[in-house]
Amino acid sequence: MQKCAACGLEFELQCPACGPSPSPKQARKTLDNYSLLLAPGLLAGIFAYIVFPPLDAGPLVALGICILMLPLLMQLWSIVKKRQPEDLARLRTAYLYSSIVLLLLALLPLLNGWLDKSAASAIKTTVLQKTFYSHRSGTSYYITVPSWRPGRSDEELRVGSRLYNNVVVGKSVTVEVHKGFFGLPWIGEVSSK
Repeated sequence: MQKCAACGLEFELQCPACGPSPSPKQARKTLDNYSLLLAPGLLAGIFAYIVFPPLDAGPLVALGICILMLPLLMQLWSIVKKRQPEDLARLRTAYLYSSIVLLLLALLPLLNGWLDKSAASAIKTTVLQKTFYSHRSGTSYYITVPSWRPGRSDEELRVGSRLYNNVVVGKSVTVEVHKGFFGLPWIGEVSSK
């Protein structure tokens, strides 16, 4: 007895509900469409980090990357083991659940900033270092300032090119910090005034 990759029914020659099992090429084509389900969560996450950048983005980003990579790695493992047609139902489920979790994870910083009605704190601090990273899609600019939070020595803040060019190491900047609706602090405006 075989198990149908699409519906899970057991059969001897051909699945009565689905017909013949898909070829590896058909299975890949089906999964290509399912991989597009990850796009809304990925785009919403990028949007959230632009509009309401969390102060501690590292753990959320790492979790998001793990969720994004899980179905892709499962599919790669299935291809290597030459079991993609048999694993089709499991892979579709993995893509579907990963896309839902990724979207919910992207909504967390969005709702954290959008629902936040607390007053922003203006923190005046000094620029310790300026750093930029060039990559294919452009350049990212960062300034490093002493941390105002206990247990941390410094904070690396992403800034725009105009502010990056205007600030001087050793001079002060003002960082607008919001508490966040869910208690996840996020950065508002950073200015050199």
